[in-house]
Amino acid sequence: MDIVSIGAPEKYDSSCRMMGPIQASDGQTIPQFVNKAFNDEFKFAGVYGDGGAKLTGRLDKIAFSSSAGLTNGWWDLALTLSSANGQSMSVENKYDFKSGFDAITACNQTAQALGPAVQDLIKKTVTDPRFKSLLR
Repeated sequence: MDIVSIGAPEKYDSSCRMMGPIQASDGQTIPQFVNKAFNDEFKFAGVYGDGGAKLTGRLDKIAFSSSAGLTNGWWDLALTLSSANGQSMSVENKYDFKSGFDAITACNQTAQALGPAVQDLIKKTVTDPRFKSLLR
């Protein structure tokens, strides 16, 4: 099983407090980062590329705040996965974290929180009972 590709929403704002865009590690776009994270998890689980389901995905929402309640932040990610068998599922996950007061700290913390936010999204996706229907 693997996720062939994950597309981006039509538009999303990656700017953080006039500090510039929030970027994923290794110069990847956020959809590329999410795609790689899912496939890495499938590799660790021993189910990647086993001749199973090929899934495609679309990030329906990429949103974040680096200043919720002044020193907190959140990532809100929504994903739709589709299988060649005609089944699909959508999931959304909001991940809260501590950001910081000043822009530099808050934006750095927001970028650092993307990894755990994506891990939460993956967990919510694969533990959802509908996920199994994508694999048939």
